[in-house]
Amino acid sequence: MKRIHVLGLTAALPALAAMLAAAPLHAQTATAATTAQAGEEEPETARRHRANEDTAEEAILVTGYRSSNVAAIEAKRDAVGIRDSIAQDQAGLLPDLTIAQVAQRIVGVALVPDFATSNDRSPDLAESVMIRGIGSSYNIVTIDGMPLATTSSSSRGARIELLPPSFVSRIDAAKTITANLDPHALSGQLDLITASAFDTGKTTVVARASVGDNSTAGQFAHKDQGQNFRGDLTYSSVFGANRDFGVVLSGSYARYNSSNYDYKPGAVDSSYLLYDDNGEEISDYNDLSTTNGWSAAARNQIFAYTDSVERASGVMKLEYDPGTATYASLYTGYFYQKEDEVRNEYLAQSRDSAGLVAQDATSGTWAMGRTALGYSHQPQKRETFVVSGLVEQDLGGGFDASLKATHSRARLNTIRDRSKFQGDYNEEGAFSYDLSSANPQLTLLNPDYVNDPATYNESYIQHITQRAAQDLTFVGLDVGKNFAADDYGLGFNLGASFQNTDQSYDQDRFAGNLYNENGDRITLVGYDRPDRLTTTDPRIDFLLINDEAVRAAWEAAGYTDVQDDSDTNISSDYELNEKVYAAYAQARYRTENFNVLAGLRFDATENDIDLWVRDANLVGGVQDADSYSEGHRRATYQYLLPSVIASYRFDSDVVLRAGYSKTIGRPNFNYYAISESIGLPDEVEGDNIISVTRGNADLKPRTSNNFDLSLEWYPTRGSMLSVAAFYKDIKNLIFTQNISVDGFEYQGDIYTARITTPMNAESASLKGVEVSARQDFRDIAPGFLGNFVLNANATYIKGKQTVIQADETTRHVDGLEGQPEFLANASLSYEDSVFGASLAYSYVGDYLKSINEDSQLFDIHSRHRSELSAQIRLKVFEGVTVIAEGQNLTKTDIEYFRKMPDGQLLAERAQKGRTLWLGVNARF
Repeated sequence: MKRIHVLGLTAALPALAAMLAAAPLHAQTATAATTAQAGEEEPETARRHRANEDTAEEAILVTGYRSSNVAAIEAKRDAVGIRDSIAQDQAGLLPDLTIAQVAQRIVGVALVPDFATSNDRSPDLAESVMIRGIGSSYNIVTIDGMPLATTSSSSRGARIELLPPSFVSRIDAAKTITANLDPHALSGQLDLITASAFDTGKTTVVARASVGDNSTAGQFAHKDQGQNFRGDLTYSSVFGANRDFGVVLSGSYARYNSSNYDYKPGAVDSSYLLYDDNGEEISDYNDLSTTNGWSAAARNQIFAYTDSVERASGVMKLEYDPGTATYASLYTGYFYQKEDEVRNEYLAQSRDSAGLVAQDATSGTWAMGRTALGYSHQPQKRETFVVSGLVEQDLGGGFDASLKATHSRARLNTIRDRSKFQGDYNEEGAFSYDLSSANPQLTLLNPDYVNDPATYNESYIQHITQRAAQDLTFVGLDVGKNFAADDYGLGFNLGASFQNTDQSYDQDRFAGNLYNENGDRITLVGYDRPDRLTTTDPRIDFLLINDEAVRAAWEAAGYTDVQDDSDTNISSDYELNEKVYAAYAQARYRTENFNVLAGLRFDATENDIDLWVRDANLVGGVQDADSYSEGHRRATYQYLLPSVIASYRFDSDVVLRAGYSKTIGRPNFNYYAISESIGLPDEVEGDNIISVTRGNADLKPRTSNNFDLSLEWYPTRGSMLSVAAFYKDIKNLIFTQNISVDGFEYQGDIYTARITTPMNAESASLKGVEVSARQDFRDIAPGFLGNFVLNANATYIKGKQTVIQADETTRHVDGLEGQPEFLANASLSYEDSVFGASLAYSYVGDYLKSINEDSQLFDIHSRHRSELSAQIRLKVFEGVTVIAEGQNLTKTDIEYFRKMPDGQLLAERAQKGRTLWLGVNARF
C-alpha cells in the first residue's frame, strides 16, 4: 500500500513541475488577474505586523481557496528561515474541526493519536501534532509568538485541539529555530497567528453554524447520542478619530458525539507467546532459535467507548496602530472542553501455565482461561485562560524595540468511576484461537458459561479523581538596530526573556468491595444491563455492567471493605516550579539578494519538585502512606545555543536557503516528578503481573544539531515549488524504558513487576526530504481550468537510534518513536463566483509507536493510514454561503501491530468514523 502512494506522488510531482515551468509564460498577465479575480480585492494593510522578531509579513485578507493559497506562499517566501504555512479561510478553508487537523496540511507535519494499545482512553479523540518526525512533547506551540499553558497532565505538548480554528488567521511551522525563539523545538515551532482588525480595515461580521453526524455515534446502548453541532461568530472593526484602534471579538461552541469499538488483541507484551517444539514457552524472547516460529494468541481485549465532547471559547483582541512608529495589542481568551466518556471492557485471557494444546501455524487451544468485564465512566474537563500583550515601538535612529508578555492558566480535572467483574481461571473459560487473518479470532469452548452473569464476581469498585494545573508567565524584551524586515545592510538585536511555570498534579482513589448476604463478593446477576455487544466469537456476548446499580448498592451497604489507598493517593502527586532564563544576541547582513542571520542564545533552566518518596527506612503504620516521606528534587541545566541562517535570491523567483541551529528538548514534567505509581495487578497483564511507573530526576534534555537546506521557486504569485533537506544529530534521546522484574513485593505479596521509567538513549539521528508544490491554475490556464488550485507535499524521513536494553546491552533501532517514514498531503480546490469545492487527502506511513527494552519483539508499530476529506460551497446570497463537508470519508480505522516471527499480528484496531456536516456561513 505504501509503495503505491509513493509511486503515485513520484509520478505526480514531475507533472506538476512541468506545469510550473510553463507558468512564467503567463506570469505577466496572470499576476494582475489573480488579484482582480480572487473573489475580493486584496486590501492594503495598515502596517507590517511582526509575529516574531526575525520576520515581518504583510497581512492578507483570506476569504477563499485562492487567496489562502497566496497567503501561504507569501509567508514562506518572506520568511528568514525555512518556514511553511497554511492560511485559514474565514469561511472554512478545509473540512477540519480543530487547529491540529488544520496544521496537518503543512508539509512535514503529521497528526497522530496520543493514545494507543494499553492506554484506557479513546484513541480517536486526542491527537498530537508532530513536526518532521518529532512528537508534540518536543516541539513548541505559541500564539503570536508567545507560549501557552497546557492542560496535559504529563506532556509539554500543548493541547491545541481546544483552540477554535476561527480565530487563527494563519499557522506557521518554523523549521529553523533562530536565537530569539525558545529552543525547546527539536523539529520546529508551530505559531498560531491571530486575526487582526487591520486586516480588513472595516467592520465585518462572520458567522457560521453547522450540524453534523458521526457514522459511529449511537452504535452502543449506553447513550442516545444526538447530532453534532458547531458554530462561531467573529466581529472585527476599526474605530477612533483616526481609525487607529481595532477590536476582534470571537466566540465558538461545538458538540461532537462518537462511539469507538476498540479491538485490542495485542495490547500488552503477553498477548502473543512463542513456544518451542516441545510445547514449552521460550525463556528468552531475544533468542528465537528454539521457537517453532508460531505465535500463540493468549488474550483479547475490547474497549467500547461512547463519547460526547463540548468545546466553547471566547476571545478578544484590542489593537492600537497610530502609524508606522507604534503598534500595540492586548489579547485575552478562554477555552473550555468537557468530555463525557464511558468505556466498557471485555477481556478474555488464557492461563498460560495450564498449557497450550493442538498448536499449529495459525491456531491452538488453551486448556484454561477466564473472562473479565469492566466499566469506567471517566468525564474530563479542561480549561485554559490566557491574556497577552505586545508593544512594538520605533525608537528612532534605526532602533526598534518590542516588549511582549503573557500569562495563561490551564486546568484539567478527571473523574473515573470504575467497577470490574471477572470469572475464575478454569476449563470452562478455555478458548481456541485462529490467526489465519493475522487478527486473532477467539472461540470460547463453553458459551453458556461465559454468557452467564453468575460466572462473574465483583473485583473492585473505585472512585478516582485526578487534577492537573499549570500556570505559565512569560515576558520578553527585544531591542534592534537596523533590524526590521525591510532594512538593508548590517543590523543587530539583543533580547532577554523569562518564563515561570508552576505545575501540579494530585490524585485520589477511594475503592472497596461489595458482598452479598453470605459474605461473598456479589456476582453480576442483577447488576448487568439488558443490552449486549459483540465479540470475535458470534456466540459470545459482551456483557455490560450496570455501574449505577453497583455503586448505589455499595453506598447503601455503607461503602464496605474500603481499601487503604493512601499510598496511591500521594505516590504520584507533585508540585513543580520551572524557571527558564534566556538572553540572546543576533547580527544580520542583508542586501537585495543576500541575507544572513547569526545568533547565540544562553538558555538556563531550573526545576524544583516537591513530591512523596517511598522510604525503605519507614515501616507502614496505620496507613500505607506512612512508608512515604516528603521529598525534593532539583534539576538544572544551561546551554549555549548557536544558530545561523542564510538565503540568496538568484532572481525574483528562485531562493536558496541554508541553516544551522542547536536546539533542546526539555523532559516532560512528570518524568522528573513521579515518585512511584503502582497499578492493580488485574489492570494489566494478569494476576501476578503488576505495573510500576517511576520518574527519573537525572534525565538530561535532548539536544539536537540541526542542518537545513532548501531551494524554492516562485514563478507566479499563486505558484511555488520547493525542495528541502534536513538532518538532525540528536543526543540524550529520551525514551520510555519497559522492563520486567521478578520478586517485586507489594502489600505483602510477590509479583512480576512491569517497570516503566523514562531514560536517556545514547544517540539518534534524523534525516529527510520535503517536497512541496502549489499551483493556482489561473496563472497557466484560461477558462474553466483556471478556477482550480492544487497543493501537494510529501516528506520522507529516515531515523535511527541506539537504546539501552533491560540487560544493559544496546540495540540499534530504525526510526524514532512516533516518526513515520513517509508523509503526504494533497488538496485540489475549485472556486468561481458562486460555487466552490475542495478535496483534501492526507497520508501517514508506518511508524514505531513504542520501544520495549526487554525485546524488540514487543515493540509496537502504527500502521499507515490515509484520510480523505471534502467540502462543497454554494453562494446563495451576497455574503451567504451554504457549506457541506465531510472528514474521513473512507472511514479509515487506526491500527497498531506487532512484528512476530510469523508476520505482522494486530495489536489494536480502533474505529474512527466518518463525519458529515451541513451548515451556512454569513459574512457582512
